[in-house]
Amino acid sequence: MPILIDATLAEPPGSVVCLRDLTLYANCFVNRNVVIECSPELKDLYWNWLKTKGAFDYIQDILDPFAISGFSIRRKNGNVNVPYINEFNLDYLRSTLPPNS
Repeated sequence: MPILIDATLAEPPGSVVCLRDLTLYANCFVNRNVVIECSPELKDLYWNWLKTKGAFDYIQDILDPFAISGFSIRRKNGNVNVPYINEFNLDYLRSTLPPNS
C-alpha cells in the first residue's frame, strides 16, 4: 500500500524539506512507496519544483488525485488531514504512517 501525499501540502507555508524528510522516512524506515498527487496540468510544474529542491529522491511517481488507493495525507478526505507539512506536524505525520506488514 503506497503513501499518497497531496502536492499542495509542501507549498508555503508548508516545507518542502519536511516533505523530503517524510518521504525518506516512509521509503526507508516504513518500506512504503510514496506517490505525490496533483492535477494533470500541474504535474510538470511539481516535478520540476520538487526535483530542483532535492525533494524527489524518495518519490516514485506523480499521479492524479484518487488514481490509486493507499494511505493518503491530504488537506481533506484523506486518512490523515493536515493543512500543510511543516516542522510542527512532521513527527505526528511520521507516527501515523502504517507499518509494512
